[in-house]
Amino acid sequence: MLLLTTFAVSLLSGLVPVVSVEVYLGGVAAATDAAGSPLLLAGLALAAGVGQTVAKVAWYLAAARSMESPRLQRKLAQDKWRRGFERWRDRVTGRPVLTAAVLLASACLGFPPLMIIAVVAGSLRVPLAVYVPTVLVGRTVRFWLLLAGVGWFAAAAV
Repeated sequence: MLLLTTFAVSLLSGLVPVVSVEVYLGGVAAATDAAGSPLLLAGLALAAGVGQTVAKVAWYLAAARSMESPRLQRKLAQDKWRRGFERWRDRVTGRPVLTAAVLLASACLGFPPLMIIAVVAGSLRVPLAVYVPTVLVGRTVRFWLLLAGVGWFAAAAV
């Protein structure tokens, strides 16, 4: 039940920015012996990583679809907007390692914010084969570190 709840909270957190999965995971780590159980620690981190990845794919797909909207097409018809979009598209196209590095940094460190990167990646049509595994690995590592760190401090305080 804890893994399912973790998945649900992380999914909600990925869709609604004011919900913090980090606060939830910190509470779980402090209230349980997750740090003392490597299997539970990995399961919680993975459940949170999958939930966040699913949510960020939803943002990605929404951004990709918005590129077809008449309003955005009118904006891109303007020289300034088109040049800026083309500049970013050219930076990403043909550079999967650089793209994956930015995605991984965003997913692990939160800088640049993953919500913004999800929208940019969708707009630029970063291949899902690069986007999904990179975000999943980055988020899972981030959450594993958080759970282990808080769990370690909670255990040391007892």
